[in-house]
Amino acid sequence: MPMVLPRLKFLTLFSLVVCGAVGCASVPANSQHDSFADYAESVFRHQSALLSRLMMLSEAEQLPDNEAFENAEQTMHDACHLLNEYAERESDGEHMGLRFKAKVQASIEGCDASIQKMEALMSGLDQEQAPPHAHP
Repeated sequence: MPMVLPRLKFLTLFSLVVCGAVGCASVPANSQHDSFADYAESVFRHQSALLSRLMMLSEAEQLPDNEAFENAEQTMHDACHLLNEYAERESDGEHMGLRFKAKVQASIEGCDASIQKMEALMSGLDQEQAPPHAHP
C-alpha cells in the first residue's frame, strides 16, 4: 500500500511559518508569493490536496502498482517530512528551536519540487482514465 495516508491528519491544520517565528527567509525567484510564510503555507496546502487525491484514488483502487509511482510518492514523503513535522508541532503548540526551523526552510523547495513531480505522474493517470473523446 502506498505511503498516502500517514500525513492526512494534517489536512485541516495549518498556521505555518510566521516570518517572526521562523525568520524572514527568501521566496524562490520564480514564485508568485510575497513572503516565505505564504510560500511555505502554499506548499503545505498543495501537498495536502495531493495527498487527499491520492487517498481517494487508493480507496477506489485506481492507483498504479508500479515502482515509478511508488518511488515518486516516497520521494515526496521524504522531501516534505520536515514541513509536515513543523505543521504537526505548530498544531500541538510545541516550541521549536531556530535550528529546526532553519532545516524546515531549507527543505521547502525540494518538497515543492517533489509535489510537482508527483502531480505530473497523477496527471498521466487522469489522461489514462479519461473516456475517449467521440469524434464527429
